[in-house]
Amino acid sequence: MRNVIRIVVSATLLTLIAWRVDWSDVADKFARLRVDLWLAAVGLYVLATIVSARRWQVYARDLGFEQTLPQYCAFSFIGMFFSLALPTLVGGDVMRVWYLNNDSGRKWPAIASVFLERVNGLLILIATACVGVLIAPIELPTWVIVSVWSVAGAAVLGLACVPIMRTWSWLSDEQREQLAEFVRSLRSPATLIEASSLSILVQAIAVLLVWCLGIGLGLDVPIAYYFVLVPMVSLLMLLPISLNGMGVREGATVLFLMPLGIDETSALTLAFLWFTTGVAVSLMGGMIYLFGDQLQISDCSERPESTLKSAI
Repeated sequence: MRNVIRIVVSATLLTLIAWRVDWSDVADKFARLRVDLWLAAVGLYVLATIVSARRWQVYARDLGFEQTLPQYCAFSFIGMFFSLALPTLVGGDVMRVWYLNNDSGRKWPAIASVFLERVNGLLILIATACVGVLIAPIELPTWVIVSVWSVAGAAVLGLACVPIMRTWSWLSDEQREQLAEFVRSLRSPATLIEASSLSILVQAIAVLLVWCLGIGLGLDVPIAYYFVLVPMVSLLMLLPISLNGMGVREGATVLFLMPLGIDETSALTLAFLWFTTGVAVSLMGGMIYLFGDQLQISDCSERPESTLKSAI
């Protein structure tokens, strides 16, 4: 039912966008796009995925997993493919957990590694938006400033509540141990510093990626403003209201570019191009999934279709 709602919301948003857009203008902008900058954006997306895989390896290593970086990269690309192909937010993460666990009986540590990597990335994403508000080259509308700092406040409150969860009486001893391990990994100074540094690099690459696309379209948007646009649009795409953020990405991009006087068609074209870079990299993950046995990314001989069905 939830997936049906997401599909309906995405279809509704995309229909509204399609109705408002001058598609001949969009086609003209695509025709004038600098292909070299689009390819550069795809390359940056690949780089961001590799850095994210390394961040995941940092947490997984702390939890006792010894896979190589190329394996984590392969798992991450495959996860991206299934996040694109499946109508669920967690399909890609299910794949990553499945490959990392690899019938080792360490499912919960594998889940914890993915969750910790996600949490670290999310916190740095929010921090990037805060920095963007501080360095924005224009006077931002009040709603933008309030939105960013509200999200940041909610994140701080959420982190503060994590240790309190260990006192909940309904948790079993095993769950308490797992939560304690989670908190330990979250607070480990060496792991935190390395993972956070990688997350900062990922966010910088993401900003450069969208900036390249904007330059390719000839948009007059200061790079500093992308430090507000990219994190906030990415955060809105995480809301479980649409199919993989489709419709939300486009609407949010238009909304955040309005204060700079960017016309709706140009903003939507930028959002579409942003989406195409993700599709291109996700398809690479599909190729790795199909030919992973030859690449020896995992010792598993069976595909995790049954595991994926439970996530849909």
